[in-house]
Amino acid sequence: MVTDHDSSNGITITGNRFVRFLFTNEYVQPAVNLVTVGLFVYAIYRAAVGPTESSVNFGTVAFFDLWWSPVMILSLLVFGRIWCFFCPLGAIVRFTQRFGLQRYFPMYTHRRWLVLGLPISILSLTAVTFALARWPMYKVGVAYTPRLVPSYWLAILAVAVGISLVYRRQAFCRYVCPATGVMSVTAKLSPLEISQRAETGVRCATLEYGSEYLSTDRRCTACMKCTTERPDEDVELRFRWPGSKIVTERVPLVDEAIVALVVWAVFPIDHVLGDAVEGFAVVAGLPGLLTPTTAYLASITATILGFTAVNRLASDLSGLDWTESYTKFGLAYAPLGVMYSLGAHVIGGLLEDGGHTLNAFANGLGLPLSLPGGASPALVSAWEAFFVGGWLWLAVGWSGLIVWQVADTMTDSKKRALQRSSRTSRS
Repeated sequence: MVTDHDSSNGITITGNRFVRFLFTNEYVQPAVNLVTVGLFVYAIYRAAVGPTESSVNFGTVAFFDLWWSPVMILSLLVFGRIWCFFCPLGAIVRFTQRFGLQRYFPMYTHRRWLVLGLPISILSLTAVTFALARWPMYKVGVAYTPRLVPSYWLAILAVAVGISLVYRRQAFCRYVCPATGVMSVTAKLSPLEISQRAETGVRCATLEYGSEYLSTDRRCTACMKCTTERPDEDVELRFRWPGSKIVTERVPLVDEAIVALVVWAVFPIDHVLGDAVEGFAVVAGLPGLLTPTTAYLASITATILGFTAVNRLASDLSGLDWTESYTKFGLAYAPLGVMYSLGAHVIGGLLEDGGHTLNAFANGLGLPLSLPGGASPALVSAWEAFFVGGWLWLAVGWSGLIVWQVADTMTDSKKRALQRSSRTSRS
């Protein structure tokens, strides 16, 4: 059975024979990926040939009603980047890169561009790809139009394969995938982290870290090299305060803060204010898709520029390092966006239509299922009331606690630095 390794940090999950087999056997992940890739291809096919009504089409239900919400969001919040283990795109990338040119992605030049005085790297590309990938989902209507689903996913697949045929070490998964930046941010909110305690001698397959072991899941793609090549090494499930990683991260990255701000701009700013922006005469008069697109871009642009201006002013007045301040306070907004999405889409969606969604998914696989369509109207109404009066305030409290901890840590660090400087000058 699972044994305690260090009660202050977590438990050694590979103390269980079955869990160790799952982590260390090199054939487990390929077998799992055969299933997920099969489901991926099947869902694309059914979207193309199935019913035109999205609520009963297996493809739209699988991709937009189950995969992103709730499977993706819940797995991120509980187990960090564990989805990468199952991801069909990641499996395809790992396979196709074997036949590629094996070049290094520009990330390895360590180049930084100064934008508004902030060091921005290629990692910020994930904020752009997330915004671009989500735009057709709801602004163009892909999530509600089954016949558009194949084009959407085949386009993403083409980009993934194209990059994997040029660059090595799952460059698409780490730097371009629309979900990877969101994963890196939301993984910091997880109360659990899978990691190893000591050096194993196996170099991380992505060359992402200086250490030669699974020390953090920050940008892990779950290739499992670190465990399959050294099956004798233990793997821990560590416990931590949700969001504490934002405060304790030793190498804060501005790029991750930008991802968090884009997530915040989409959930909930665009959701709440998008319709109002579309109602402006100037915006409403735009042709076709330009109206919702303009509102979408306005939400993202206003969020980033507004936060940048306020944070720069506050940093100058307080004397804090602007880059670190921008990064950590920007990441503190992540719980607001994630909690909004979790409450509105995951919990709210399951209560309103969860049974129907599961029925459509099971029936698409040839499994007869007839669950009740959703919860009772009274329960749905009660949740909606709690969502506004309680849930969102919990999100504000969570972000507020992180902000307080960040501020306390940064000001304390500044005080210690000033004290050291004073002692040095006196000596």
